[in-house]
Amino acid sequence: MADNVKILYAEDTPSDAELTRHELTRQGLAHECTVSADLAEIEGLLKGGGFDIFLSDFALKEFDAEDLLELRNRLAPGLPFIIVTGTLPDEQAVELLRSGATDYVIKDRLSRLPTAIIRALAERQERLKLDRARRDTEESEARYRELFECSTDLLFLVSLDGAITIGNPAFTALAGRAPAELAALRVEALVPAAERERFSARVAAAAAGEPPAQFETAFVSAAGKEMAVQGAFYPRGAGGRVLYLQGIFRDITEQRALETQFRQAQKMEAVGRLAGGIAHDFNNILGAIEGYATLGMRKLSETDPLWGDLGEIRRAVAKASALTKQLLAFSRKQAIRKEPLCPDALIENLRNMVKRIIGENIELKTEVAPGLPQLMADAGQMDQLLLNLFLNARDAMPGGGTIGVRAEAVKREPYEVRSPNPETAGTLFIRIRVADTGTGMSPQVMEHIFEPFFSTKEKGKGTGLGLSTVYGITRQHNGWLEVKSSEGKGSEFSVFLPAGALTPATPAAPRPESPPAAPAAHGNGASVLIVEDDEDLRRMAAKALAAAGYTVTGAAGAVEGLSLFKAAGGAFDLVFADVVLKDGTATEMAAAMRELNPGARFIFASGYVQPGPVMDAIERLGCRFMIKPYAIDALLAAISACLKDLKKT
Repeated sequence: MADNVKILYAEDTPSDAELTRHELTRQGLAHECTVSADLAEIEGLLKGGGFDIFLSDFALKEFDAEDLLELRNRLAPGLPFIIVTGTLPDEQAVELLRSGATDYVIKDRLSRLPTAIIRALAERQERLKLDRARRDTEESEARYRELFECSTDLLFLVSLDGAITIGNPAFTALAGRAPAELAALRVEALVPAAERERFSARVAAAAAGEPPAQFETAFVSAAGKEMAVQGAFYPRGAGGRVLYLQGIFRDITEQRALETQFRQAQKMEAVGRLAGGIAHDFNNILGAIEGYATLGMRKLSETDPLWGDLGEIRRAVAKASALTKQLLAFSRKQAIRKEPLCPDALIENLRNMVKRIIGENIELKTEVAPGLPQLMADAGQMDQLLLNLFLNARDAMPGGGTIGVRAEAVKREPYEVRSPNPETAGTLFIRIRVADTGTGMSPQVMEHIFEPFFSTKEKGKGTGLGLSTVYGITRQHNGWLEVKSSEGKGSEFSVFLPAGALTPATPAAPRPESPPAAPAAHGNGASVLIVEDDEDLRRMAAKALAAAGYTVTGAAGAVEGLSLFKAAGGAFDLVFADVVLKDGTATEMAAAMRELNPGARFIFASGYVQPGPVMDAIERLGCRFMIKPYAIDALLAAISACLKDLKKT
C-alpha cells in the first residue's frame, strides 16, 4: 500500500466529505483526498489517473453511484470503488457489488472505512500480482508454443506406457500422421527394428528418472525413409515423480552425409597420392625394362629366338604402362591438354562406337539440352570418362536394359560446389548424367566404387580401374561426381564439369614427343648430361645413349647435376632430366644452368605432370618434354632433333 493514499471522492455534501476525511485522519490513514461533485470533472480526473481508491456517495444531485461505477469500469477498471452512503438497501448493494463495486460503508459507521480502504488496496495489490503472474504464464506459454511449433527439431511427449501424446509440426511431418493420430503411435516404432532394443532401454532409463544422455539413432518416416537423429529423452514431472517424457531430437542426416563425404574425399586423396607415387616409381621400372629389352634386341637378329621373347617383354611393358596411365588419371597427375569442346559433339561422337560395344540387348538413349556452353577439357580424357561410364552401365545389365545419357547446363550456389578448386569453378556447370536400369549397388559397395582395383566383377573380368579413372579425370578437370543407386533399381552417375564460359583455360601441358619409326641418327660424340634419381633408369639411358655415340655423364639429383654442369663450364650439348627429383625440381636446376650458359638445351621427362608452375616453367624455357616410360628410339629421336635445332641456330 502507498504511504499516502490518494483518494478521489464523489460527494456533494461538504460536511459529509469533511467527516470522512476526519475519520481517516483520526485512524492514522495518511491520505490526499480530492472531492468533486461534477461528473465531467470526475471523468477528467479518472482519465488522468494517479488515484489509489475511488469513494462515492450513493445518490448525488445530478448522478448516482451506478453512473460513477460505469465510468470507473470504462476508464479505470482496476481502481477500488467503495460506496459511502447514508442508507443502501441490501438488494441495491448486492447489485452494485456484482457490477464491480469493491465495498460499501454506511455513513454512521465511518469507523469501518479505513479498514475497508486498507483491505481494498491489499486485494488490489494481490490482484495485480495475480494478473502479472497470469500474463507471465501466458507469455511463457506463448513463447514455448512458438518454439514448439516453429522449431525444426523433433519435439514430442511420451507417456510412461510408451504412447506418443503430442508432437510439434516437424515431428508430425516425419511421422506422417496428423496430431490426432499420434496416440496410436508407439515410441519404439520410430526406429528401425534393429535399433528398438537399444532405443527402448533409453526410454526406460528416462522413465526411471535417470539424467538425460545424448545419443544417436535413426528415425523412420511413415514412407520408410531413414534419417539420422541425435537427442535425448528428458523426464518431466513434479515432486520427484516422473509423469511423462519429453523427446528432443535433431535431424543430423545432412551433417553426417557431409562428414562421410569429407572422410571419403580424404581417403580418396590419400589413395590418389599413393597411386600417383606408385605409378611414378613403376614408370621408372618400366622404362628400365623397356630400355634394356630394346638394347638387347639391337644385338640380335630377328631370327634369334630371344628376339621374340624381348619383343613380348616390350609388349608387356606397353600393357603395364596403360595401367599406370589409369592410375595417374585417378591421382590427377596425368598430362592433359585442355581445349574448347562441345558437349553435344562429344556425346554424339561416342554414340556409334558405344553401340557396337554395349550389345544389341541394351538400348542407348541420349538427350542433350540445346545451346550448351563449351567445356574446357581434354578430348581424349572426356572420351575415356564417358566410355568407362558406358561400360560400367553395360556390365551392370547382363540381361539387357537401358542406358540413358543426358547433358544439360545447371547452376549451383557457391556452397553447393564440390570442385577441388571451387574459387575457379564458377557456378555454371555442364552435368552429364549416365543412368542404367541394372542391378544397382548397396551402400557398402558405393563407399568403395572409386578406389583403384576395387571391383564387384568376377576374377579376371576388369581391372577395377574404370570408375577410379572417371573419378580422377573429373577431379583433374575441376569437377565432381554424384552417384545415386540402390540394389535392384539401377545406378545414376552425374559428372559436373565447369562450363567453359566461366572457366579460365588451363595452359596445356607440352606435347610429348611422338616415337619414331626407326632408330635416331648417331650421336657423333655430342655430350649429354643425364639427371635422373632412379639409378636403373639412369644407367639404362646412359647405356643407350653411349651405344648411339653420345658422350654421357650421369647425375643422381639436381644438386649433383648443377655441380657437374658448373665443373664443365656449362659445356654440355644437352641436358636430359627428370622433372621431379628428390632434392629439387629440374626446372629450378635448368634456370640456374641457363645463367651459366644461356644457350643450354634441355629435354625433360616425367611419369606424371599437371598444368601448373612446373609445366609453365618448361614452356618458358622452350624445352621439349617426354612422358615416362619412354622408348629408347623416342629418346634418341628427341635428342637428335634438339641437337639439329641447335646447329641451325
